[in-house]
Amino acid sequence: MEMKTATETLKMNLAQNNQIKHEHMSWLRLVEFFRQENALLKYRLSEMVDNSDDGRFLQTAEYFQNELLLKDESLKKLIKELQDYSDIIQNKPALSPQLINTHNKLRNDILQFGENYQSLSRDFNETMLQSG
Repeated sequence: MEMKTATETLKMNLAQNNQIKHEHMSWLRLVEFFRQENALLKYRLSEMVDNSDDGRFLQTAEYFQNELLLKDESLKKLIKELQDYSDIIQNKPALSPQLINTHNKLRNDILQFGENYQSLSRDFNETMLQSG
């Protein structure tokens, strides 16, 4: 078994650091996209409600309004976590197990949010366009 040289280890750490920072920037863009998309869906919902007096449609609209408001809260939490994480990676350039754990948790949270959001968005478009 070969021992890694200090230079190889440094190059690996630098590559991991770059990967972490790149993924972090991607997450910031993705969360901003979801924030804008959520605002757009709420606006569309508002327009549809203004043009409807059907009680069943309004019940469905209320469900989606509540879901979109919950997504707003989740997005605020993710944005706060990403801001905190930004501070960590700016102030701690060295990789640590804690940093890796935080990074992996954020990755999972963002992936899960994205899957849930895409499902809600699809349901919204299918249901509301059919009803409206």
